[in-house]
Amino acid sequence: MAGGRKHTMAHLAVSIVAADAAEALDKVASLPPDVTLVEYRLDMMARVDVTRLARRTPLPAIFTCRPAWEGGRFQGTEQERLAILQDALRTGHWVDIELKTLEANPALAREGRLIVSKHDFQGMLRDWTALALKARSLDARVVKLVGMAQSPNDALPPLAWLSQARGPAVAIAMGADGVATRLLAPRFSQAFLTFASLDQATAAGQVSVRDWIDRFGFRQTLEADPLLAALTPDPIPWQRIEALREEVRLRYPHRRPWLLPIPTRQVTPDLLRALRLARVEQTIYLEDVILSPELDHIRLLPNTFFTLPIP
Repeated sequence: MAGGRKHTMAHLAVSIVAADAAEALDKVASLPPDVTLVEYRLDMMARVDVTRLARRTPLPAIFTCRPAWEGGRFQGTEQERLAILQDALRTGHWVDIELKTLEANPALAREGRLIVSKHDFQGMLRDWTALALKARSLDARVVKLVGMAQSPNDALPPLAWLSQARGPAVAIAMGADGVATRLLAPRFSQAFLTFASLDQATAAGQVSVRDWIDRFGFRQTLEADPLLAALTPDPIPWQRIEALREEVRLRYPHRRPWLLPIPTRQVTPDLLRALRLARVEQTIYLEDVILSPELDHIRLLPNTFFTLPIP
């Protein structure tokens, strides 16, 4: 197991974008049963009614009211935003609060269930462990750290931190090069959630909830024995993936194998290290994916399963 801990079930969370509480609740009512947590993006609502959402939500909730300076869309004053956050903290549901906000308003930590977050939309965060320690010192129950991937290698820092996280955590690399972090996060014992979108993505690289469940296989990825990965071009050639899955089932007739496709433009050393941390037993990369020159000495062949060679 990653990090040497017993695996626990990560939430499949869906971010809800709606004009008001009524529309948001209608959307949540349509979610499939594998979804166990919803995030209400209050900063994207024209009319905010925290009380109605808290009372009528059919699933446990995260309330997020993200300011523009951390990638959100809230248009009011900071005082208005803090008032919304205080209302949300009194509901007993989860509230996502930026690390910078909590540092400026530490009294908020005394009022509710905090997810303390830090986002970098320009690149990857520098010191994940130090940021997590800071957030925990401010009474974060869950630490959420998010960067913007610039290459497939950027899948490693979030998952390396997640593998050693001291408490529930969310680790994401946004963007096309970071999709692997979203797909592999549920394999880690301290992963609190992985996000999916419903009808509108709230961050770059989010997978739609239907694709997560029906195509990528959220539950199968959690329960796989063994898990194998297919590094594919984007868009994913799903017909090819289904043929490979049948091959995998024949290869492991008495186990519960699952082949998880991961779209990427290149096979890199740190991407392979990230797969190993997620307990991927074997990997295949398709011919349209480039092999990094750093791996030339290993002589990995396309369209052939191999055991991960990176220590």
